[in-house]
Formats: sequence, structure tokens, C-alpha cells
Amino acid sequence: MEYNTFLESIRAALAAKITGDCQITVRTIPKNNGRMMDGISIQCPGEPMAPTIYLNSYYEQYQNGKSIEDIISDIIKLLESNPNPVCIRPELFSQFSFVKDKIMFKVIHAASNELLLKDLPHIPILDLAVVFYLCLDRNAEGQMTALIHKEHQQMWSVTEQELMNLAKVNTPDAFPAEIKSMAHVLKEIAVEHLGDQYDEALMDLLLHEEDHPMPLYVLTNQTGLNGACCMLYPDILEQFAVQVNKSLIILPSSIHEVLITPDLLENAYDDFGEMVTFINQREVSPEDQLSNQVYRYNIDNRQLEIVTRSNALVGLFSTDCRQEQ
Repeated sequence: MEYNTFLESIRAALAAKITGDCQITVRTIPKNNGRMMDGISIQCPGEPMAPTIYLNSYYEQYQNGKSIEDIISDIIKLLESNPNPVCIRPELFSQFSFVKDKIMFKVIHAASNELLLKDLPHIPILDLAVVFYLCLDRNAEGQMTALIHKEHQQMWSVTEQELMNLAKVNTPDAFPAEIKSMAHVLKEIAVEHLGDQYDEALMDLLLHEEDHPMPLYVLTNQTGLNGACCMLYPDILEQFAVQVNKSLIILPSSIHEVLITPDLLENAYDDFGEMVTFINQREVSPEDQLSNQVYRYNIDNRQLEIVTRSNALVGLFSTDCRQEQ
């Protein structure tokens, strides 16, 4: 079955299963860095938000032999197991006082997300854009979030700066930052994968930090999701720069984390930029790439700045790829 026919078949089959006067439509939704996702959207009367189930992976399952009936069954189970939290009921969602403590921020690459940003309130910072979302629910299995669109901003009658002011308080509180040495992170990974076979003495020998002239640290949040925004948390870079008594070089590893190393002055920023671009193109998925630039936190003026002139675009655009269907 051809892809567009598959999408319509899912829509029709789901419409036959769902009772009530719900509008069921297939939508193409821009995601981070130019990726386009096709989702089935279910808008029911009285509900302010329409859950969207992305179908791209389901088409792969269909091609591998899964039936339309089984896919529909999976979608219905997913909908039934994830009801809308109380905070997005119509009578509450429209009231800013009920959602303002759930407003968070994250960072994405600005130039690679022009289409997405047309519909999102955002604040430009360097080559990035700060965008906002609601953290609606969190549990051991994950979290339910919703991007804040301009229609929400208008409904609440708030400015981008007001959203930013709230998010700069809420996000560090909900998702505290962590700075760990790369050696510490590698040890954690080894413990997780080796279990009882983990040998701490051997790891200490392999990762002896005195053998590495350029210490490397990882900055993210405690969940490891969208943690690159931690570099915008109040005072986080300043405090670390004071601790190491140097300005900081910041390498954008992904939207989930950044790498930090003290600026030893003899560092070649362009070499770092080439390294970041190389890793982005070969190791980081297009939708997770943050930037090809290298940043520097200046301990003297407490400013974050770009110190390279790397390729402007990231994600699908950086390799001139076609957008996914």
C-alpha cells in the first residue's frame, strides 16, 4: 500500500472506531530541524487540545507485516492509556493562572526552524531560539508536554518576555542542571552496561584525568532531555567559570546536552567548530542537532558569544536532505 493511501486508511478506520462527534484528520507537522512528521489528530467536542499520534513508524510496521487492524488497536490503546490531564480541561487551560507554573523553555537552532518558528512565540539568542512548552504531566515512564503556539499566547494575553521570565524560574526548578566530568559520565555508562563485571580500578586507570590536558564536562538536566537549555539557566555558567577560574568553551553536543571545557586561550576555536560539524553530520540524529557553532562564556563580561563561523544550518538542511514523508 502506498504511503498516502496508508494514511487515509488509518484515518478512515479510526473514524469508524471512535464514537462521538470527533474530527479525525491527518496532519503534516514540522518538527525540529526540518523533519516533517505525519500524525493522526483527534479533536473531540469540549477538548481544548487534540492528541496527535505520529504514523511514520506505524507505516514501517505495516511494511513489515503488521495489519491495519492491529495498528488501529495499538492507537486506541495508546489514547485510552493517556487521557488528557486535568490541567488541560477547557475550563482550566484558558486560564493563565492554572498553567503559568507549567511553562518551561528549551532551545533549538533558529535558521533551521524558520517554518516551525512562524507559529511559536520565541526569543532569539545567538544562533538559537528559545521556545516554550507546557510540562503537563510527569511520571516514571516519561512526560507529557505541549509546545506553546501563538494562539495560546494570544489566548493568555502574554508577551514572549513574560513567558521567558516564568520559564527561567520554572525550568531550573523542574529540571535541575547537572555538570559532570566526562570521566564521571563514562563511568556511569560503564556501570549501567557492565553490571557486576564493572571494575572501578580499571576504569580509573583508563580515564585518569591527569593524562588529559583538556578536561571535558557535560552540562544537561537530570532527565537528560532538552538539557542544552541549561546553559541559559541563571548563573549556571558564571558559577562554573568562577570555579575553574577561566572562561568556558561550550560545544553544542545536541539539544539534550552541551560539553564544556575551560578556555585555555591557545585553543583553536575553528578546530572545535570543525569537530562539532563533523560529529553532527555523522553521529547526531538530524532532529537532535543544536548548532554547528562553538560558544564561549566570557568570565570577564559574563556574556555568551559565538566564536566560530561554521556551516549555518543543521539537521536535514545541513546535508541537503529531502524532508521525510
